[in-house]
Amino acid sequence: MRGWRGTISLLVLLAGVAGCGQPLRTLMELGKEQDALQYSVRSQGVLFAELLRDVEQGALAMGTTRAAIVSRYGRPVLERGSVFLYRYPVAFFQGPKVYLEFDAAGRLENIRLIERSGS
Repeated sequence: MRGWRGTISLLVLLAGVAGCGQPLRTLMELGKEQDALQYSVRSQGVLFAELLRDVEQGALAMGTTRAAIVSRYGRPVLERGSVFLYRYPVAFFQGPKVYLEFDAAGRLENIRLIERSGS
């Protein structure tokens, strides 16, 4: 009798531990996703800072193609027809914004920098 109780207890214990494995794996995956998201936000912030610096220093040349801009500074936050909007990835209503306007051939023809401070 004692041997069966021990075996049953062991099986119940193993079932309980196995049941905890899935929530633990889910938490570990969530942590990995959060790390990837934070890395993406930091990367986009770095690219926007480079664009902002280039705009402020006049280093972004008129006539640059859309593809070259996306390659250099990443995808815009918003793309409406011939206009790209870039801003810091988590600064929805504050902070600077850069609007890049392209001609029909897809070449940069106008840059607008809007400085906004948070309140």
